Amino acid sequence: MLPTEKIENDYPKYHFHFISLPDDLDIVFHGQIRGNDIYINKDDPIEIQATTMIREINHANFDSGNDLSNRQSIKTGKAEYFATKWAQRDVRKYL
Repeated sequence: MLPTEKIENDYPKYHFHFISLPDDLDIVFHGQIRGNDIYINKDDPIEIQATTMIREINHANFDSGNDLSNRQSIKTGKAEYFATKWAQRDVRKYL
């Protein structure tokens, strides 16, 4: 069973959508959450997909519901740091 499948089984509350992005897109996109829908870049390596899944779940569980799209905000920086740090730790049991 793939790590992404294990994560999907452990978090049935969320709906994971694996999407492909155009090659000429000038941004780096790994994933994003909207409600209970989590969008993951299926062109990323499986380890990054799994880490992104856990990271977005962390955002869903712990963020205050505020818009975190302003990357200059201190609040956004703290939320991103927290979600990333915990994802790096928690993804190990799936890889």
